[in-house]
Amino acid sequence: MFIDVNIYKNLETDSDMIQAAVDAAALTGETVVIPKINARTGKSVWDITKTILLDDESTVVLQNAHLRLGDGAFCNAFANRNSKLGGAIGKEHTQRNISIIGIGSAILDGGMHNGMYEDNGIARKVMKKYDYHMTENCMMYFRNVENLKIDNITIKNQRYWGICMYTTSYSRVSNIRFISESNVPNQDGVDILNGCHDVIVENITGSIGDNIIAILASGGNVYRKVTNTLREGDIHNITVRNVIAYGVCGCALIRLLNHDGYRIYNVRIDNVIEASPWSENDASVAQNPDLVIKTDDEGNILPWKKLIPGEKGYRTEATIIIGESYWYAEEKAKMGDTFGISISNVMSHSRYGVWLNNTLLDSSFDNIRMFGNGFMAVYFGEGEFENVRFSNLSYDKECKPLKSDEHIYIDWNKTESKGFSCVYFNGSKVEKVLFDNMKCGKYMDSVFGGHGTGNVLYSGLDYSEIPKLTTVDGVKVEER
Repeated sequence: MFIDVNIYKNLETDSDMIQAAVDAAALTGETVVIPKINARTGKSVWDITKTILLDDESTVVLQNAHLRLGDGAFCNAFANRNSKLGGAIGKEHTQRNISIIGIGSAILDGGMHNGMYEDNGIARKVMKKYDYHMTENCMMYFRNVENLKIDNITIKNQRYWGICMYTTSYSRVSNIRFISESNVPNQDGVDILNGCHDVIVENITGSIGDNIIAILASGGNVYRKVTNTLREGDIHNITVRNVIAYGVCGCALIRLLNHDGYRIYNVRIDNVIEASPWSENDASVAQNPDLVIKTDDEGNILPWKKLIPGEKGYRTEATIIIGESYWYAEEKAKMGDTFGISISNVMSHSRYGVWLNNTLLDSSFDNIRMFGNGFMAVYFGEGEFENVRFSNLSYDKECKPLKSDEHIYIDWNKTESKGFSCVYFNGSKVEKVLFDNMKCGKYMDSVFGGHGTGNVLYSGLDYSEIPKLTTVDGVKVEER
């Protein structure tokens, strides 16, 4: 049995119709169906002006339905009801068994942006005062949910993060397509945030205006305090697989970031393909609206040139990034805070295939392939890295970096590299780092470059087409 939202066509708004059906279903256990045509308006687009709040055992089916956030509205399309409770809510407030399922063409659309942007501390250092938290601009927002299922939905031009999960567990997000024009900052796809564990994200496609998958645990002002202890805020037991997508911005496709004592561990990422078009005329990286869109001293957004995806290539900064020296409230992650990360089967033409910063322990990378105008297979930034293994790294025969990759410096996160090296160390401390079975690109100057301390072992290394094994200063490079 199901409840058709159209039986509430006498109500004043589309949001009221859907909420009434959800509330009725909470009493009967029935499934709520949102059909393509709205019987109240006769239109094929549903106007969402208030967050649809879901109860335990809520199942909502979007049957070829197109839901669009209303002009000027400050709300999510969907959220679990208890997510709106303040503070670090406890186990007694856990909600269970919530499902949002698309059938056919199911679309959640950000519509016209409402003008609320976050202060990112770089381009936008002042944020206007709103009566809403930034997470009200997430398309879907979930907090303290067990057994959440989201499946077969297209998310278009979200106003902030597409699917936001805090303290969510034993859950699955699958078969999601993103469509982004990258004219809004912070258009992450799926955000797995403080306190999430035992979550699967799979079969993700499309274009995104920021990180398509972000796994983030931090004490920063955007990331709400949603747990009572640090350990409750750790992120662990996460699987991400089958991501075929591209960024129309200068970010990473998949980003792991933790600071302020939170830990990220036991994460498995498999089969990530950067699907964007590329050419020799690409920009070094696509412009990132998060850094382009600025505010004045009062927090008003200044005019900016709209980005036109396709004018130049979509090459991202990195396909995989783990750790950053920025975005923390009190302290950076320390050795032992990020560990047990396993990444395999990555195809990249990003500036960096794998970009490591800050710290990483007891982790592995396998089958990282650079193609097109991909540049550096692995970049180590400032920090400590121990017991990290790389196997089966390769460059396609004609893989060629851009001339602009030769000298890179990014002030705000202290990223720097010089020359053309397959692997680069920027003041990194490395111990027990191994490279096994690596074929280098013929347009590189050396396999290993940069500067740091510690040791690197290698075996099965083919660098027959490039001049040098190493130009690195301070890191001992030895054959295993």
